[in-house]
Amino acid sequence: MRQGLASSTIFSLSAEPPGTQLLAEPGEHAAFDSAFLAGETGRLACAIRKLSAVGAMLQLDDEVVEEEGLRLELANGQSLPGRIAWTEQGSAGFLFDLPIDVIGTLARNLAALPAERRSVPRVELHQTICVRRGNQVEFTRSRNLSQGGCGFETDIALQLGDPVQINFDGLRPLDGAVKWSQGNLAGVAFDEDLPWQVLMPWLRQVQQTPSHHTRIAMMHEPTGLIPDKQAIRLDTPARVREGVRWWNVKLRAITPQLVEFETRAPFATGAQLWISLPNIGGGPAAVIETDDRHRFLCEFRLPLKQHDLGRIAGRS
Repeated sequence: MRQGLASSTIFSLSAEPPGTQLLAEPGEHAAFDSAFLAGETGRLACAIRKLSAVGAMLQLDDEVVEEEGLRLELANGQSLPGRIAWTEQGSAGFLFDLPIDVIGTLARNLAALPAERRSVPRVELHQTICVRRGNQVEFTRSRNLSQGGCGFETDIALQLGDPVQINFDGLRPLDGAVKWSQGNLAGVAFDEDLPWQVLMPWLRQVQQTPSHHTRIAMMHEPTGLIPDKQAIRLDTPARVREGVRWWNVKLRAITPQLVEFETRAPFATGAQLWISLPNIGGGPAAVIETDDRHRFLCEFRLPLKQHDLGRIAGRS
């Protein structure tokens, strides 16, 4: 059963300090996490609208005094020294003296709650994801992710209630329905919540991985790993599974024996994969070569038939 958000505070994996504007999304909202802004003149109650590694966007009912030695005291017991960077109509930007561990802070918040009440709020992260609606497939960029849903950019004309499938690298495919759509932005509510026991370790891994905002569809290289001149050159989204984890890939070339694709997944030479291919299902393959452009060359366990190649290329 899906649960509502326990907090409307956004935890951001961006290295940028929260600005003066925060884009609100339609849908359910809960209260922001409470905190205190403490200094030599006293403690001022506030709420945290957004928290990143370098600062926080605060909501205040009273005017804040910009003074030295300020600390942001969180409900989980953390006391973060910093300074006021800006103020504007009931909001303020607070810059930390030293960067913080955002996912560590979120973990401390969850640890203070009973297991049945733990719920991961929206986490802002920009990743290449795959969105599927029927036979429409799009590589695009995520905006945020929570246990119950996600927001993303899209060029697909999504309608309220449309069934979709979302693929984040390293997570199982997530089925859901469109909850809202405005322009080139949309939000999806998952059919089943992501357990926090799954989401938190995944977020930790994302935080520790260098960010790559470039869309896979925009990466082009003049040469490939398959030297065969008869190889079919592609620019097609697909998925690859290693164990229980799925990854988004861009197919670049294919022959009956070999397939070349591009992905940010950390596959090693010899890795055993299941490659999901458009229009024919898929099959097992092993990684036999990689390069520094995030391209991988795999050999199929069983060669493809010529009519299968035609279906993959959309020729039949």
